[in-house]
Amino acid sequence: MSKTVTKNKAIIIGGSIAGKLAARVLSDFAEEVIIVEKDPKCEQRLPRTSVPQGFHGHALLKSGEEALEELFPGIVDELIADGAVPSDFASELSWYHHGSWKVQFKSGVSIIQQSRPFLEEHIQRRLELIPNIFFQYETKVKGVVVKENRAIGVTLTTKNGNISDLFADIVVDASGAGSATPRWLKELGLGVPPKTEVKVDLFYSSRKYCSLSPKNGGSLLIYPNPPIQNLGGAISKIENNEWMVTLLGYGVKHPPFNDEQFINYTKQLDDQGIFETIKDADPVTPVSFYRFPSLSRYHYENMKHFPDGLIVIGDAFSRINPVFAQGMSIAALEALALKKELSKREGNPGNPKHLSKKIHRRFSRITDIPWLIALSEDFRFKTTSGKKPFGLPFLQWYVKKVVKACSRNTEVYGQFIHVLHLKAHPITLFSPKMMLKIFASVKKSNYI
Repeated sequence: MSKTVTKNKAIIIGGSIAGKLAARVLSDFAEEVIIVEKDPKCEQRLPRTSVPQGFHGHALLKSGEEALEELFPGIVDELIADGAVPSDFASELSWYHHGSWKVQFKSGVSIIQQSRPFLEEHIQRRLELIPNIFFQYETKVKGVVVKENRAIGVTLTTKNGNISDLFADIVVDASGAGSATPRWLKELGLGVPPKTEVKVDLFYSSRKYCSLSPKNGGSLLIYPNPPIQNLGGAISKIENNEWMVTLLGYGVKHPPFNDEQFINYTKQLDDQGIFETIKDADPVTPVSFYRFPSLSRYHYENMKHFPDGLIVIGDAFSRINPVFAQGMSIAALEALALKKELSKREGNPGNPKHLSKKIHRRFSRITDIPWLIALSEDFRFKTTSGKKPFGLPFLQWYVKKVVKACSRNTEVYGQFIHVLHLKAHPITLFSPKMMLKIFASVKKSNYI
């Protein structure tokens, strides 16, 4: 076994979006940043081998888009110039939600739509321009090296079976939902991190089309209407003048796997908009299937003996229902939180004292709101099981009122959009002014 030591080095486990964004942040503080990726380098605009969800619809929330722009100035314009589709969230999205259509208006909240491989490719290009970021492909991390309760490196194995220790001041686990950090900590005798898990039994089936003409010419989202309806779907325009069509369902025994099943599934939705749009259209890709069994989050911030210098980020820290498109945006916000904490340390990542605990506390606070948003909806489905948030029945009742008001009142819907995009705290929907508008809209709609 060989050993490599370099002063002021950071190691990123996994070339996920979370890993790439963490590398961008650490490049400002470390002399050398190494991204260790188990997959080979992706030479084409295709989903990475270990990212099966890359075949499905992805979106950046406005908060995530702004965080990405802060990390890579000008990247949003680059994405749009290369084919990403800018879209006003309210005027160019027809959204059927809990039995009613959202009112459409110019919200001023414009997002960009593209496939995940398209987005990753552009982030990768930016990283390759940074001279102190390096990539080590087809290499697996077999464990983290800890000394005196401080992470000082990782143990690597290459595709040829060569094993080596690579030492660093900071180790970031961005390996996704399959993270081995809980097992490594247990094997090191440091304990097992507390974990919260909620089972949802969600599936995705997706494919791309060209030349679609959905309702109003923009994106279309048919959200399930639980507990009566547990099926939904979405259409959104992406790069290359293509359209991503994604179907979803909770607790579905027989998800669509082929052409006929895919079309027939759309007939079962509460609205026939997706069916009417794709029934005579020609797909350009086969049906891709993905199963999302549960939401999960690890509470590393509560561990007594978590090694300093080890940071867990992205889906390795918390994995939230992808229906709400929060994952990539949470990773971007976590990257900014990492940047803020390191900035306090005079640019010295070699000083990891209490770094991990402070960072994980920040990450946990970032996760709290999207976690609550997701669970308040997921627990409307009969197949969902796990620990329920405090005050859930009241929250679900009130959110129903908000959703209904969004079908009539642009101010309520505008604020709801800011909450969904993690630009405003949900408490803003409980202000006296907002509550008056919500209940006035609901009362008026009951007379129609």
